[in-house]
Amino acid sequence: MPIFVRPSGSLPGGINPPPIQPLEVPSLSWTDAKGRTTLLSDWESGWVLQPGIRGLDMPGYDFFTDASPQIDGNALRGLRAQPREVFLPVAFFDTDRAGFLASKRSFLGTLNPYLGLGTLTLTESDGSFRTIEAYYVSGAEGDTGRDTSGLRWQTFGLTFSCPSPYWLGEAIRLEFSAGASGGFFPVLPLRVRDSQVLGDTTIDNPGDATSFPVWTIHGPATSAVITNNTTGLSFSVTASLGSSDVLVVDTRERVQTAVLNGTDNWWPNLSTDSDLWGLEPGENDISLTLVGTDSDSMVQVDYRPRFLTA
Repeated sequence: MPIFVRPSGSLPGGINPPPIQPLEVPSLSWTDAKGRTTLLSDWESGWVLQPGIRGLDMPGYDFFTDASPQIDGNALRGLRAQPREVFLPVAFFDTDRAGFLASKRSFLGTLNPYLGLGTLTLTESDGSFRTIEAYYVSGAEGDTGRDTSGLRWQTFGLTFSCPSPYWLGEAIRLEFSAGASGGFFPVLPLRVRDSQVLGDTTIDNPGDATSFPVWTIHGPATSAVITNNTTGLSFSVTASLGSSDVLVVDTRERVQTAVLNGTDNWWPNLSTDSDLWGLEPGENDISLTLVGTDSDSMVQVDYRPRFLTA
């Protein structure tokens, strides 16, 4: 049986499970739908990542092309990033059979896809991180081959499917307010506490792909128009918000809702020509136009940059 080399010396109990090499990779963890987080290289718990990780960089793409008679080549009409697969080889081990079974079963219990989507998180040494939603697909069926298992050890090649091809960066929140004086829309943004006065501003998206934000509008306001001047798209709220009202407009793909005070569907109160636009990579010139406000009126935007690589 191949020798298992512990980074800090001999393995507890003097046993020799499957081969392992020091991996020069950042920290990887798995959080299941119940919120249980598992570090994927955890020697003391009895499992360690193996060489052969795949799927942390560029996603695959579908390309849509047209061919024309008597014209060489083709024309690219569109493309789409595919859902991503992440492959993680993991070795399980312990000093005795009971401990090995307990640690393996504990870990594999978090992979149950019936629990719902979980999250893979890659954390760099400086504390920065990126995440991606995923669910377990295959690889833990169990292989008792000579080179893949023993009484106190076993290796698995776990495959996770990620519905979105993009890794998410850390959340960004910006707040824009009318200011204590109630003055509105100066030509130049002013700082009031940690917020900008409502009006024109620039929002930076440091990611590689369009990021779809969640807008939170705190009343009062008789109407609101939020425009991305970079793309020419906007959405409008046509109904009034009282001083205690909070409207959340979620522009995220496959979500897209407008909810007042956490319960009421306000989708009918968006103008028919509204486009729940996203933030393009780089700087976006934004206009926030609210009417009928006072010093308590505020707009908050939350978004997470989307990246092609972990």
